[in-house]
Amino acid sequence: MSNIHSPAEIISLLRDIQQRSQQSAIRLADEDNSLGVWTAIGFRIDDSNYLMPLSETREVFPVPTQISPVPRSEPWVFGIANIRGQLLPLFDLKYFLYGQKTKLSKQSRIIVNNQSTLYSGLLIDEVFGLKHFQHEPEYGTSSTEQESAIKPYLHGSITQADTYWDVFSFNKLTADQRFLSVAP
Repeated sequence: MSNIHSPAEIISLLRDIQQRSQQSAIRLADEDNSLGVWTAIGFRIDDSNYLMPLSETREVFPVPTQISPVPRSEPWVFGIANIRGQLLPLFDLKYFLYGQKTKLSKQSRIIVNNQSTLYSGLLIDEVFGLKHFQHEPEYGTSSTEQESAIKPYLHGSITQADTYWDVFSFNKLTADQRFLSVAP
């Protein structure tokens, strides 16, 4: 690097650095967009694996130790938990769909939806964490059998490393009147 002696030379050098940085940032942003990365949360109900779009989820956490039952509610209403000062209604997704209670284990988790109108959580057998894909799912496709109870809440599928994932929509579930009717 040559010796810089005058303020004009310093300003010129700084402008050059700024211009190169901006060009690099634009190039990197274009590369990221061309990758088409899609992220979802992988989870399991019984022996079936699903994805939930990250945009539909707020958080994931272990099943709380203090859960209050909700009297005179549907059996799939798991209870209410106090999460950081907010009451969170919890629903057993497996029980809602198939009439079978989720067996609690160390792997059981609660997935909280990302809706401002219906703050709620779903009890899930196991969460696999974040799954990253190089493209968006194929919407309107599914590997699940035609008569499956989960079928109305699926809205796409995606394949990665020979693993086929159906995409579950928390938003479709919370729009279902049957799910919203928690009193028998």
